[in-house]
Amino acid sequence: MRRIVWITVFTLAYLSPEARATAQDEPPESEQESTTEAAASGEETDGSLSDLTVPGEPHELLAGTVGDWNLTIKIWTAPDTEPVESTGSATGRWILGDRFVETTYEGTVMDRHFEALKIEGFEKATLEYVTTWRDNLGTYTVIFRGTCGSTCVTRTMMADFLDPVSSTQLKIKGVTTLTEDEAYSYESFVVTPDGKEFKNMELVAERRTP
Repeated sequence: MRRIVWITVFTLAYLSPEARATAQDEPPESEQESTTEAAASGEETDGSLSDLTVPGEPHELLAGTVGDWNLTIKIWTAPDTEPVESTGSATGRWILGDRFVETTYEGTVMDRHFEALKIEGFEKATLEYVTTWRDNLGTYTVIFRGTCGSTCVTRTMMADFLDPVSSTQLKIKGVTTLTEDEAYSYESFVVTPDGKEFKNMELVAERRTP
């Protein structure tokens, strides 16, 4: 089994420079056409364009959350409090030619029906893992970015988030740790403006058998 520690933000609903000076010159129209044709045909262009479009080993390391899962969720609404426990389910699948992993979540959070959509990928141009998160507890889209080592045993993700209740700018920290195959878990941490962290969620997922 491989255990995964990572981050989401749905529990936050319960928590009491200038533009670039110059732009790159646009290539001549004929050059644009040839570049487009080459990209469409899969040929490499200036700077290995086609290589940037093909999934690689970093994408394979996202496979740990693919499948059907039963969830046990613990939520802390404030530091030094007892967690509130609930249950749910998740389904992860590859999309867009194995370039991204889409995970849908459903369950109960603080006695409310909960749905969420998470999409994870690896951006070859920036060499960063990128995750987007949306749920039915708000209208926000949270974007996480982070990196990991060659085996991606540990992946740290950070996101900026405007708390809709307090209008305070917060940072969300997620640390992903791969350990086992038939289960994964994640922990979520809120980072306040003064740099303090507190754990606001822990999720344990066990693979659902057919």
